[in-house]
Amino acid sequence: MVAHQQAISVHHHAMLEEIAEFSRSEAFRGDGALSMAAWLTEHCRVGAAQARSLVATAEKIAELPRLSDALSAGRLTLDVLAPVAAVATPETDGELAEASAHWTVRQAKELAREARGATDAQAARAFIARSVRFDDTRCSLWVQLTKDAYAVVKSTLVARATRHDHPSSSDPDYEPFERRLADALVEVCAAQGRSGHGGKGGGGAGGAVFGEAPATVIVHADLSLFAERGPDGEGSEGSASIEGLGPISAAIVRRLSCDAKHTISLEAPDGTILDQFPWRRSPTTAQRIEIARRDSGCRFPGCGHNLITNVHHMRHWIKGGPTVLSNLITLCAAHHSRMHELGWKLSGDANEVVTFTSPHGRHSTSSPSPVWRRSLPMRK
Repeated sequence: MVAHQQAISVHHHAMLEEIAEFSRSEAFRGDGALSMAAWLTEHCRVGAAQARSLVATAEKIAELPRLSDALSAGRLTLDVLAPVAAVATPETDGELAEASAHWTVRQAKELAREARGATDAQAARAFIARSVRFDDTRCSLWVQLTKDAYAVVKSTLVARATRHDHPSSSDPDYEPFERRLADALVEVCAAQGRSGHGGKGGGGAGGAVFGEAPATVIVHADLSLFAERGPDGEGSEGSASIEGLGPISAAIVRRLSCDAKHTISLEAPDGTILDQFPWRRSPTTAQRIEIARRDSGCRFPGCGHNLITNVHHMRHWIKGGPTVLSNLITLCAAHHSRMHELGWKLSGDANEVVTFTSPHGRHSTSSPSPVWRRSLPMRK
């Protein structure tokens, strides 16, 4: 199957080269098409969105030889290449081609999303678009929220639904996590009603507390965003993002900072400043925040589950493994058990590429989030 996929990547590269040539010469007009994407939709039977992506990628890789070579050699898939090429430049071409060989499609899209950033105008449009719709027939809700409001709601419900004493899936009274989330939503609303606040809500985004489960929303922001604004009303350049949800605008950062708890972290490039207690078994809060930022969920290849996770010592603490970022990795409950009970092995540096080895000797790799520490120059 891997060999088939590599062959498909080789064909995709050849197809992109021909799309670029066909588009430059506008040969598609000879068949009556108004655009290259329209020609692909008609003659190659692909969807409109895929056709537009093929054309955009074909135009970009002409100036990105290293990424182009990685696709033609089968080291990259088109699904990984397309979002990376959208934000790559000739200057970052080589570095991205080397790094993206270990990325998943989700990580490639994460890089593109972070590189594009977020503006105050986009934040304003998202705020205007917020809504809740009720479907009385199905007893269901459809909700559209801003990123910070969504993070508050998600944090509150997940905190209420997460139970460490919950029976296993083989027990007759087991409730799936999705059902517990539904129960948590009802509990939050019922608690608000009993408290006497009715529909007035409780607190601002980032600091709201519902019942017993306070919301925790982690925002990573450059210190420059808090600098005094200049005569034109703009502050210093910088970027910020809500953990797990992507970039937010400077205006949202400043609003959330009004009543939030601040932690200023002056970090060494490799993060070693956070590794001050290597022989203490449990990671510090600062380490856990940074590990969550680096891993973006379970690091087991192809998983990425990020709701119920554990921080695992790659080299076990009881066997002398230090509590440092390079030896700590995020695993979901299922894959954490595989490491301990089912004979899986880990090797490498958690800050770089980690190799997972199955009991049968098969290897797969995992790399950190490509936007962790912003080690790659991404801005267009």
